[in-house]
Amino acid sequence: MNNNMKRALDNIEFESSPLKHIHRTVTSLLDLPNEMLLFIYHYLSTTDILRAFHTPSNCELRLHRLSYDHFKNIKLDGLTNDQFVYISTLFSDHEYPLRPQSLILSNKHITCLISSYFTSITDNVIQSIFIHLTSLTLIKCSTENLQSLNKYITHLTQLKYLHITIQKPDMDIEMSHLKTCNRLVNEFLFEENLVSIHTIHYEIYHGLSLTYALKRHINLRHVHLVLETIDDLYILLNGLIPNVQILIIELFQTKISSTHLCQNPSSIYSHLTQFTLLESSTEFKIDNIKSILIYMTNLVVLTLSIHDTYDPLFCHGSIIESILTEYLPYLRQFYYTMTHQMTDDLLIQDFHRWPMNVIFYGMEHSKWIHIYSLPWPASKNDQRRLPIVRIGSKLPVSSEVKRYEYRRYAVITEGHDFSPLNTEFRYSYKMLTSLSIDIKLPLRIHKLILSRELATLTMNSIVQPSIDHLIVERSLTNDKEMLELAHQFPNVKYLELNLPDNKSSFMNCLNILSNRYDIHKKNNCLWSKLIHVTTQLFSTHRELIFNDKQLYDWFILYANLKDDKNIFKTYGYPSTLSIWY
Repeated sequence: MNNNMKRALDNIEFESSPLKHIHRTVTSLLDLPNEMLLFIYHYLSTTDILRAFHTPSNCELRLHRLSYDHFKNIKLDGLTNDQFVYISTLFSDHEYPLRPQSLILSNKHITCLISSYFTSITDNVIQSIFIHLTSLTLIKCSTENLQSLNKYITHLTQLKYLHITIQKPDMDIEMSHLKTCNRLVNEFLFEENLVSIHTIHYEIYHGLSLTYALKRHINLRHVHLVLETIDDLYILLNGLIPNVQILIIELFQTKISSTHLCQNPSSIYSHLTQFTLLESSTEFKIDNIKSILIYMTNLVVLTLSIHDTYDPLFCHGSIIESILTEYLPYLRQFYYTMTHQMTDDLLIQDFHRWPMNVIFYGMEHSKWIHIYSLPWPASKNDQRRLPIVRIGSKLPVSSEVKRYEYRRYAVITEGHDFSPLNTEFRYSYKMLTSLSIDIKLPLRIHKLILSRELATLTMNSIVQPSIDHLIVERSLTNDKEMLELAHQFPNVKYLELNLPDNKSSFMNCLNILSNRYDIHKKNNCLWSKLIHVTTQLFSTHRELIFNDKQLYDWFILYANLKDDKNIFKTYGYPSTLSIWY
């Protein structure tokens, strides 16, 4: 029994459990009922479950059969290098290869994980894995990751569900990278490569761009896309997905083309019953809503989230309701939120069929109105957005909509703002601040971003054991600050920061990270749980680094660490050092 299994058993409170009556008769793991074993699984990672219960040579064993779902749904995210190598070994096993039905590859915590999957596993194994997949998810992938996927796309013959999110590009990224992503995804979806797929969820920061030359996909039923402009939505509605049933669209920007305002569409989406539009452009007008709804006369559920619009007609309840009555005769549920800058002559008309709440907020010379329907949220899948709040503005919180309660991301800019972490922000698990933290953070806060405006780091700061993901946006001034971070946040697993530009301090910081592997100091080492580190390589440190291999050799040389590839991998040429332990 490994240590994680022991910790899982220790965490079970038998006396308070509805199964407490069984513990006196338990003499081994096999004596536990299925309900208790499934409860234990919640405390274990996928790797732990595989190591403990994956026995394909004896697949009739109870523990193997009980763990079947975990073997068929593999998520590679936030793994140590050793855990990744172990699962890769199972993929490549000649006698009993692991072949999941669902595979999730994520760069959320390990920025090089998807690249490692495509480079460290052989082509024939990847092909064999893909042939069995019905669901594939790539989170925060890069252009290179998408190109690697394209190499094996023809092997996804059974794929039903595809979810891809592209990582937000650097400020200086060339637009050609985004065009490459768009071209590849268009080929996946509309060039007959993925004919079996029925659900697509694709998010790219600048939005997907479409063309009229694309072929239609008749099997898509559930579509969630971030599109570049409203023109791309009109192209999509022009017959590209004729059998879609649920459509969720987010527009990156509104680029209005009057020629697309259609009154007699060539394609009516008769199967489309649920439509969500998330829009945040000042140019979006009521006529755009009409030109969209005309394609979907059988809608039953409509969600509109219109932010920052200049069109005052979105405040006129009677006009909105008349449009819905005219275009959507079968509509049964309408979820609405709208934010509009107020003027002296603004006319607000009540909604009658769909009652709305109205709140006002803003500064002395800039007033805003927010209209929204209740309940908020309507369900766990409600994607309506909170109103845009300008710096310095005040937003009254109504008793019916506790807007901060549903925020997962708390932004702390003033010292007294820490106190609402247990009231208004009681569900937040991520926090950004530019202040020294002078309270013990709630245990649910596990991701912390220290902004560029952060002034100093001190050894006297309160230790924050709950933080396992730390992002420091500003560059460290010296290696002393590295030690201060390690003191205040001892349980960090994923670390993102910029090391000092001074070469001596830079190398000292690298040695702080590498010396944690001194066996004799293991119990006293810094960041003993660290899994992944990323930092920028400034031009003064790049020297003669031309590829990842030379980056690895450079790290070995300057970090004074023995050349042991089992300890970590380095990635990141030419500008980022990514260390995976």
